[in-house]
Amino acid sequence: MPELKFILKRIILKLPLGFRLNQIIKSILLLRQRSFRDLFFEVKRKDICLDLGANIGDASLVMWLKGVSFIYALEPNIEVFNILKNNLRSIRNFKALNIAISSESSTQKLYLHKSILEKSDKKKILEFSQASSLMSDKSNLGNCFYEIKTKNFKDLFDSFEKKPNIIKCDIEGGEYIIYKQLIELAKEPQVRKIFVECHAEKYPQYLKLHNDFIRLIKENNLKNKFNTDWH
Repeated sequence: MPELKFILKRIILKLPLGFRLNQIIKSILLLRQRSFRDLFFEVKRKDICLDLGANIGDASLVMWLKGVSFIYALEPNIEVFNILKNNLRSIRNFKALNIAISSESSTQKLYLHKSILEKSDKKKILEFSQASSLMSDKSNLGNCFYEIKTKNFKDLFDSFEKKPNIIKCDIEGGEYIIYKQLIELAKEPQVRKIFVECHAEKYPQYLKLHNDFIRLIKENNLKNKFNTDWH
């Protein structure tokens, strides 16, 4: 089956406008997953979207398929970032940024999966790309890391000419660095929905921070603005 998919993709890419057709097909196939369906049905054509932890661009493609107005996509892993740009090339209303969000603007370490022993092992870096994180205490990470640029989340948001009203946040535990900023942004009337993947279930060291995050959502009556079941 994987070989058949590869052959079909090669055939499609050789067609006139084949790359665009492949983007559409991939976007539609992603809707088989509940999280992507939730995202697709939430976004609207006039929305400005922010994809935090964009990886290879799946969520961005789903938002693009819906016809949103603009997408900012952040991916700090340089190897994955290059794939992201390629996967969404020719999409005009899209901007990719090779940075991570954090509590401060600085240079930090982005730790890679424990199976990756050398940064030259690009195949494994792509295979385990979704594990990359600023959180060095995650059990699936090793000692190999990139030095990357980070941006304070609020400063980044304020710097956007077009202010996002839809945010997808999948940053492998980093949500517990910025959760208070997410709460403050959710209070802004223009922000309609924030999708967050939470990692406390897999990594119990974050449970206290997670509970505080959920408590703040409830105390500020923001349950309608958050979906914390993204995965």
